[in-house]
Amino acid sequence: MLDDAQEIILTPEIVLKYGIAPQREYSHETLLEILEEDALRQAKDQALRYLSRRPHSRFELMRKMREKGFRQVIIARALDELEKVNLVNDADFARAFIQNETRLRPVSRLLLAQKLNQRGIHREQYEPLLDELLSDEQEIEMARDLAEKFLKTHPREKDQKLREKLLRFLQAKGFTWEQIRQVVPSMDNEQ
Repeated sequence: MLDDAQEIILTPEIVLKYGIAPQREYSHETLLEILEEDALRQAKDQALRYLSRRPHSRFELMRKMREKGFRQVIIARALDELEKVNLVNDADFARAFIQNETRLRPVSRLLLAQKLNQRGIHREQYEPLLDELLSDEQEIEMARDLAEKFLKTHPREKDQKLREKLLRFLQAKGFTWEQIRQVVPSMDNEQ
């Protein structure tokens, strides 16, 4: 308990480390050290809870932890420590993100880049990964697969409206006009 009868709740590890007990006196400097170390431990624990649910980029973790009320300096120290043991790794996150998105929610390279940017991954980190993991042929094949699925869920009539809907759908997935032109004529022949 503090002098002003304010209670503080500390993590069990900090209580054990400093031998904290009721009525025990601490210097102001020691108390600040205890509080700082406890805040760091709580921040790391919170980051680990987020990471246990799914991978996160450093930027995502920083944003979420700020929303939880952690101080910026504590967040940075906690994430630095987790990076040292490779629990926070933006390159690994970007690789897994690209692989998952192309498998589960196929979109174009352009949209993948946009999604990675939103998660705080810098272009110099994700561009080589996109080059490695997503060839032009694979991107065209994804567009073709999406077009086929789209046509299965829509009336398979040969009309201009269906074609326009398909074009807009592929465009919304981030595919370029050149890629769409390569896919849509092949769809016309299959109907």
